[in-house]
Amino acid sequence: MANGTIRPKARVGGHIALALLLLMACASAKAQKEKACLISVGHVDILDTYLSQEKATGLELRYNKEMLNRKLVACGDTASTRLRKWSTFVSQEALVSKAGTRGNSNSFLGAMYNLRLGWHYNVDRSRLNVRFGLLGDFTLGGIYNTRNSNNPAQLKLALSVAPSVMAMWRFSVKGKPLALRYEASVPVAGLAFSPNYGQSYYEIFTRGNYDHNVVFTSPASGLQIQQQLLLDFRLWRTTFTVGYLNDIRQLSANSLKYHQYTHAVTIGWRY
Repeated sequence: MANGTIRPKARVGGHIALALLLLMACASAKAQKEKACLISVGHVDILDTYLSQEKATGLELRYNKEMLNRKLVACGDTASTRLRKWSTFVSQEALVSKAGTRGNSNSFLGAMYNLRLGWHYNVDRSRLNVRFGLLGDFTLGGIYNTRNSNNPAQLKLALSVAPSVMAMWRFSVKGKPLALRYEASVPVAGLAFSPNYGQSYYEIFTRGNYDHNVVFTSPASGLQIQQQLLLDFRLWRTTFTVGYLNDIRQLSANSLKYHQYTHAVTIGWRY
């Protein structure tokens, strides 16, 4: 090295050191998370012909906790970062409903838990972010008919695969930052529990008389969709959200029909 030239071994060593630094930068990339707590109150319309031939209408209350997770990647020979194309989504929702028929205002009492999780591919265009993906959708709950002495309750158990789309547009009004969001998912294939027409739960669970009680679900057996439109705004250093929720659940199987239509106002906050 007396003549000031760099030997091949030193050059290779420099490349290895640079590669290690880049790997360390990628490994130290942080995740970008966004959580939301949403409360929805609205009108519900329920029909379950296993419990009653009459429709019931009433009030529904929901609490939903969502989490979006999109990682940052720090790679290259600069300190800049970029967002990954793929993000994860988790939604846990609990709902209770109270609905009645013309003869009894307290006929139906319902409670359900809904878990949705999956992945989205992100497309970013200036202030617009669009996500396309696939969610696993799991529902567990039930409806109780206070007027029935025989077969008074109906179990709701379902698992499905649901394509999902989400879009967010950031804009401002008089210098105030706002964001408009739309989310929708549509189950396209899955499995659900359903008693057969005239079959009691005693026959199913005590006597073990299976009668096509696990059914395949698709839009042909009942189109389902959950969608919401939300507006985010900043107030008191907190991001609040307000909007509209529409949830359509339907199933036609074993000569029985079920639907639960929800229209609700949503309020919440993000952190």
